[in-house]
Amino acid sequence: MDETDRLRMLTERMERLERRSATLAEAGAAAEQWATREFTGKVDRGGITATVDASGNLLALDISQLSKRRHDGVTLGDAVLEAIHLAEHAASEARATLIGGLGADVGVDLGDLFGDAKRFFEADGGPHR
Repeated sequence: MDETDRLRMLTERMERLERRSATLAEAGAAAEQWATREFTGKVDRGGITATVDASGNLLALDISQLSKRRHDGVTLGDAVLEAIHLAEHAASEARATLIGGLGADVGVDLGDLFGDAKRFFEADGGPHR
C-alpha cells in the first residue's frame, strides 16, 4: 500500500468519524426533545384518555361521565388499562422510530449500539471499576 492509499484511507476514516460524531449530537438533541413529549391512548370513543410521558409514566387519566355511567367497575377498569397500554405503546413506537432513524445515514444502528451497552451492564451487575 503506497502513501496515497494510506492518506485516502485516513481521510475516509476521519470523514466517518465526523459523521458519527454528528449523528451522536443529533441523537442527543432528539432524545432531549423526545423526553418532553406526551403520548395518549384513547378508548370508549375517546371517553377514556390516558396520557403518559416518554418513559411511560402515567401523567393523566380522564374518564368522561358518560363512560362512567356506561360501564360497570370491572369493564371500566379494563378500559382504563387498555387506554394506558395504548399510550405506553405510542411512547414505545415513538422511541423505536427515533432510535431506528438515527445513525442510518452513516451505517450506525443505534438500537444495536444501545443494546450492546445494555448487555454490557447486565452481564454481571454493571461495569468493572
